[in-house]
Amino acid sequence: MSVQAMKFVTVTGPLPEFEAVVRQCVVDRPFHPESVLQVMHRNNHLRSLNMPNQVMPLLRQAEEVLTRLELEPEYRPFAEGADLEEGQRYLDDLTQQLDQMDQWEEALRQEEADDRSSVSQLEKLAGISVQLDTLRNMDHLSFRFGHLPEDSYRTFSEVLDKREDCFFFPTHTENNQVYGCYFALKAREEKVDALFDSMHFVPVPLDERLGGTAQEAIEALRHEMEDDEQTLGQLKNQRQELAQQQKDHLLSLRSWLCRENQVMEMRRFGARSKETFYLMGWVPEDDLPEFLARVDAYGKLDYVVDKAEETELTPPTKLKNSLLGRIFEPFLRMYGLPNYHEYDPSSFMAITYCIFFGIMFGDVGQGIGLALIGLFLATKKKMWLGKIIVCCGISSTIFGFVYGSVFGFEDILPGFKILEGSNVVYLLVASLAMGVVMLAFVMVLNVLNGIRQHDFDKIFFGPNGLAGMVFYLGLIIAAMVTLLTGFSLFRVWYVLPVLVLPLVLILFREPLSALAEGKEDWKPESLGGLLVSGFFELFETLLSFLTNTLSFLRVGAYAITHVCLMLVIHTMAGANLNPIVLILGNLFVMGFEGLLVGIQVLRLEFYELFGRFYQDSGREYSPRIIDYTAKNS
Repeated sequence: MSVQAMKFVTVTGPLPEFEAVVRQCVVDRPFHPESVLQVMHRNNHLRSLNMPNQVMPLLRQAEEVLTRLELEPEYRPFAEGADLEEGQRYLDDLTQQLDQMDQWEEALRQEEADDRSSVSQLEKLAGISVQLDTLRNMDHLSFRFGHLPEDSYRTFSEVLDKREDCFFFPTHTENNQVYGCYFALKAREEKVDALFDSMHFVPVPLDERLGGTAQEAIEALRHEMEDDEQTLGQLKNQRQELAQQQKDHLLSLRSWLCRENQVMEMRRFGARSKETFYLMGWVPEDDLPEFLARVDAYGKLDYVVDKAEETELTPPTKLKNSLLGRIFEPFLRMYGLPNYHEYDPSSFMAITYCIFFGIMFGDVGQGIGLALIGLFLATKKKMWLGKIIVCCGISSTIFGFVYGSVFGFEDILPGFKILEGSNVVYLLVASLAMGVVMLAFVMVLNVLNGIRQHDFDKIFFGPNGLAGMVFYLGLIIAAMVTLLTGFSLFRVWYVLPVLVLPLVLILFREPLSALAEGKEDWKPESLGGLLVSGFFELFETLLSFLTNTLSFLRVGAYAITHVCLMLVIHTMAGANLNPIVLILGNLFVMGFEGLLVGIQVLRLEFYELFGRFYQDSGREYSPRIIDYTAKNS
């Protein structure tokens, strides 16, 4: 439940050595860079090292070639001292080869599409055994092939039959269209064309290179299509052979470009004087000896190491968690990373999440089922959520033994039977008591965070500081003593120091915090304005104490709901316990109610608990570690 301690390191050296130093000491090392010009903004003698990145366009081209060759990005060893111009020539040559293949493939596919369209057209003429060239080159007649709406054909068929200057020959009907051809006297060609145009006749031109009869042309085109398919297959094999031949060289070049791109990117963070470069960044305390040893081994470099407290910067956050904390870390990231100067709540969240889930969804059989589902998602599907489901399933199984419930059957194992006697009341009271303990605990965490951050408002005067804690616990204790013993603590000697004084401190929290920090302008501008705004904040604070405490009733309420829902399923299964109803019912409960409980527990964590102590204003620790499997473009 901690954030890794950081050290701020400044490295200086001869300007010409900048890129070599970055390659050896920074890239792929535990070094989170900071902009030197921003850190040393008061130094007017420093200048930027930034320059146009000549590597990125080449890296994008390499990744484009990888994609076109259907190769996955991965690391390959590379030699130092590679040349950008040589890499450019190599990639240009590969790109040219692929362009030629693409053009050839596109031409073949277009030809295949044209042939397929021609076959579709000629099939409508398959009933005519006349040579196509003869139809095109008749001396006294004109030939047209096409289609018109079926309704138009029916309407004008009698008119066409009576005309002596044309003859329409239908060949095929499809999709309410009549396909056919008509012959017209050349002397009457324009008038006949106008007539068919008025009938919405759509002419279909026939490819001039087609010869023979329609059936013979179809056979020839099908042979051409087969040849095109074979050629496309050969082209695909050529592309695969090219990919295998160039794979290692291409991946090696890309790996080198990835590293060089990071070197160029580091120029954005560095700065220079006349002859010296400057680099600044954060190194985890555990990794500092190894990092400094590498800097010493390079030689010709100087460095300064500062503690985080000695700088004006807020260090980045690198979480240092137990196994359970790492499992629930994705949930924490949904809310936000912790500030460097506060405690990491991952482990606290993991433990409380499992406890809440188990209480609300306690069942041995269903818990084991959830654990198995989570194990499948984690191992086979590589889903981070699967590990969380495994933990929730284990917790559900443990509390299932407490309740003595196995797939809703409560007569198999002994345990705390929720619906028996006054157990419902006990469970709800226990839920409220757990809420009080949890809220008090997170207030303690808030005070500890305030101590780390030297924030007097958090420590003493805030609603989640000592003042709020004294009021909240004092009110709970007074109510419990009065209720259980009959002796009322609501007397002047108790109310004034335990209840009234904390509220006064919360009311005047802003000036009191400023005064404690030694600020000269601690006095409020307007006492009336302070009282009015403070009153509404105080009302909101009191309301939040009430609502946050009552929210924990949902822990017991969902446990009761779970038992009642299983009771309904067993009733539906009947006296014979229909196995299909039981199986489907349990699957429904595991899916639907498990999802609802998971969401409600997450709500308790984020709103009732995190809101009282967690600042989530951290920025992630991001060293220049190269992921060779990720695309940069």
